[in-house]
Amino acid sequence: MMSPNKFSVDRGSPPQPQKKGKALLQTPLQIIHVAANFMRIWSIYSMYRYLTQSGASVVFFLFACIAPAAILFLILQKPWKGRPLSNTQVVSSIINGAITALILSCGERD
Repeated sequence: MMSPNKFSVDRGSPPQPQKKGKALLQTPLQIIHVAANFMRIWSIYSMYRYLTQSGASVVFFLFACIAPAAILFLILQKPWKGRPLSNTQVVSSIINGAITALILSCGERD
């Protein structure tokens, strides 16, 4: 539910100036956001250029990118130390993993 004071009743009044602390906090976040978007676009272009020039397999390239990320995730998160999964979560995880493995293994045929 929205609070009643979110919008001013007088639509003709000029907008209220932001507090100085809030504006100072938003500026670095905006810079980080723009830089991250630029790096994402640059990485997509670099990946496309690498794949077109080298003729590498897309499946192998994705595996080479995802496998180290998965290993790093396992090392940092340590999912085996958390609370145990319920039976329904285990079954759905196995089914989803099997479907993903089937899709990835049947993805590229030469």
